[in-house]
Amino acid sequence: MLNNSPEMPNKPDQLSPPQKLNITLTISIISGGLFLQWLASHVPNWQTSIALGVIFSFLFLPLYSLLHEAEHNLFHENTRVNDAFGFLLAAFFPGSFTFLRACHLGHHRRNRTDAEMFDLYYPSDNLFAKRVYFYGLYLGLFWVTVPVATLVLLLYPQLLQNKLLQDAPSSAAMINGVAPRYLQRIRLECLAAVLIHVTMFWILDLHWGCYLLLYGLYGLNWSSQQYITHADSPRHVLNGAHNLQAHPLYSTVLLNFNWHLAHHQYPNVSWMYLPRFDDQTRTRPGYLRAFIRFWRGPQPVADSETESPQGT
Repeated sequence: MLNNSPEMPNKPDQLSPPQKLNITLTISIISGGLFLQWLASHVPNWQTSIALGVIFSFLFLPLYSLLHEAEHNLFHENTRVNDAFGFLLAAFFPGSFTFLRACHLGHHRRNRTDAEMFDLYYPSDNLFAKRVYFYGLYLGLFWVTVPVATLVLLLYPQLLQNKLLQDAPSSAAMINGVAPRYLQRIRLECLAAVLIHVTMFWILDLHWGCYLLLYGLYGLNWSSQQYITHADSPRHVLNGAHNLQAHPLYSTVLLNFNWHLAHHQYPNVSWMYLPRFDDQTRTRPGYLRAFIRFWRGPQPVADSETESPQGT
C-alpha cells in the first residue's frame, strides 16, 4: 500500500509535522486574508471587490487544511501550540475549534455510513428533498452552517435540539456527537471568534457588503469541493475516499487535501507526507473530472451497497 522511498521513513510514527511551516503558512494566510478584506472594502467598484473575493476564496482553502491538521493534533507536536493555532484558524473560518474538531472526528467514525451518504439515495428516500439538500449543501450552505452554528451555540444552544435538526440523520449525528462537557469551552470560543471579527471590522474599517461577499465566495468555493474526495468511493469507513489526481500547484494550494484516502487510512500522518501513503490497489480519479461528475447529484444505492458500513 505504501509508496516507499529508500531515503525517507514512511512509518507514521517517524514523521514529524512541519511545525514552523504550518505556523508561517497560518500567519501568512490570515494576514493575506485581512489585507484582502481591507482592500475590498476600500476599492471604488464592485467588480474589483468580486475579483478580490475570488482570490480570497482560494487563499482560505489552505486555511481549512491547516485547521484540519490541528483537529488531528498534527499542526504542532506541542498540544497547547496546536490547540492555540487551531482556535485561531477556526476563528477565521469562522467557528469554534472544539466544535469543529468534534464534528470532524465524528466524520471519521461515520464516513460513508447512512448518516453521511450525501451522494446516494435509497428507493424509500424523498429524491426531491435529497436533491435540494445536496445542491443547497454544496452550493454554500455547508459553510454557512458553521458561522450560523457559532451564533446559535453562543446565544441559544438549546436550538440545536430542534426537532427539524434532530430528524435529519446527518445533522443529528454531528450535533449529538459533541460531548456536553465541552459546551462551555465551545461557547467561549464562539464569543472570542465574534469579538475577533468585530475588532477586525473596527480596526480595518470594513464594509459589511464586501465582508460578506468575500466570505460568501469562500463559502461557495469551499463547500463545492468538500465531498468530491468521498463521492463514488466504497461504502467503507476507512476506505471510503479517493486520492484525487490534481495539478501539483493546486495540490500544494490544498496542502495535499486531495490525498484524502491516504488521510483516512493514516489519519495521524501530516499533510506533507500523504503522497507517500498512496494505496496502490486503487485508481486515482482526476480532480476536475471528479468535480464535474459530482454535480450529477445523488445517485441510487447499488444493490451491493444497501447495508451501511459497520466499522473499519
